Amino acid sequence: MFHRSHPRCLPRHQRGSMLVISLFVIVVMAFLALTLTRLLSASSDSLIFEVYGLRAHQAAQSGLEAKLTEAFPLCPPGSVNSVCVDKSLNDPTACDNTTAVTFSMDGLRNCSVSSSCSVETTGDSRYYQFTSTGTCEAGDAVTSRTAFVDARVEL
Repeated sequence: MFHRSHPRCLPRHQRGSMLVISLFVIVVMAFLALTLTRLLSASSDSLIFEVYGLRAHQAAQSGLEAKLTEAFPLCPPGSVNSVCVDKSLNDPTACDNTTAVTFSMDGLRNCSVSSSCSVETTGDSRYYQFTSTGTCEAGDAVTSRTAFVDARVEL
């Protein structure tokens, strides 16, 4: 009536099974930790490119605004600016050179911009095409954004 235990079910014959289970758990946890580390690293790199991409875009926009101000200067009453005095209100010679600026302010530190424009006169209109490329660097990460604006002036 008494069942005798099978000899392999005795605790002394089961030694080592806990070691195998522990080893399996450690390997699985190490794999999960490695995967999580890679995921966080990729997320961090993505965030760096996103932030510096936005800064490069803002640098490009700033370059466009500066170039537009060169071609279309603001003419307050009583201005002695030669473009304003002769009432032409735009300066096609502003497109004769490329403007390059390196920023040193906090928001755009490590960023630079190169702005240019082209002008074409057709009939009674003058067409401008402005191009600006902003570039920001952070260590090995380099991001660049380009912005365009077209303008037309009737002569």
